[in-house]
Amino acid sequence: MEQDATSHARALVAALAAALLMGSLCVFVRESGCSAQLCSFARFGVGFALIGIGAVWMKLRGGISLAFSPAAFVSGVSIGLCILFYYLAIRHTSAGIAALLPASGPMLSAVWESLFKRRLPPRRDVMLLCTACMGIVLVTCFSEAKQGEQEEALGLFYGILCGVFYSFYLVLNRCMSAEVSMIRRVYWQALAGTVALLPPLVLMEQPLSGVGEGWPWLLGIGVLQGVGVLALVAYAMRRLNSLEFGIISCMEPTEAALLGWLVYAETILPGQWLGFALVFGTIIAKSQRHLGRRISLRIARSLRRHRARA
Repeated sequence: MEQDATSHARALVAALAAALLMGSLCVFVRESGCSAQLCSFARFGVGFALIGIGAVWMKLRGGISLAFSPAAFVSGVSIGLCILFYYLAIRHTSAGIAALLPASGPMLSAVWESLFKRRLPPRRDVMLLCTACMGIVLVTCFSEAKQGEQEEALGLFYGILCGVFYSFYLVLNRCMSAEVSMIRRVYWQALAGTVALLPPLVLMEQPLSGVGEGWPWLLGIGVLQGVGVLALVAYAMRRLNSLEFGIISCMEPTEAALLGWLVYAETILPGQWLGFALVFGTIIAKSQRHLGRRISLRIARSLRRHRARA
């Protein structure tokens, strides 16, 4: 019981950390000044270079397997296209609306998973996710248009495509065999994302435009949103189902909208503040059960040790 509570709490923390890193993407993309294609390629290209070096070193030292994993490769293609559409959405709309990704992706993945297993998800988690999605709707619908209705509609379209590919990525991670180690799946996901995003970059007129000034931000995207997010999601999805991960992922658009307000002075209306409160409330309601049990177990263990010494 204690081990199960500990592993579940760690998975929740990993999912929350991944959501926070993803929510900060809007700042990295805008500050880099580079194209969406270059930013998305940098995330997987730089990430794959770092993961490749680490994986090869671990293979030489410990003999880990890097055998090809079709599920990991397909999930890498899915997350690569997801990130490309996410960056395009950021270019055409506000930070909050661009983050439709976490509102639609995990929700769709929960639907796919339920249909695949032919089993209804827990009613409590469904209610929490619906409440969080209501908060996301408030955050996005009350957001002011950035560049006109046409640009806003294009940003929404890219955000929806982003959510669809993200749902495929989550389902594949959830259904992947436990025999596929985390380093192996992250290795093939990063490689697949790099391969999938190379053609959109090469077909541009000036594929490396802005790299001279924006390379620190591109490096940050590769390290934090590349290596960091892939590893955290791979770890979290071993213990969490798609619905649980979806609830935690609702932090992404909330953080993105707040960063848009703090960094770029984007207006936040009263309806959006209500949406933030709903999202934060659902995440706390979902995490307090497992995290609270983990904390209580640690306190009880410390008390037992203190009494044994006394």
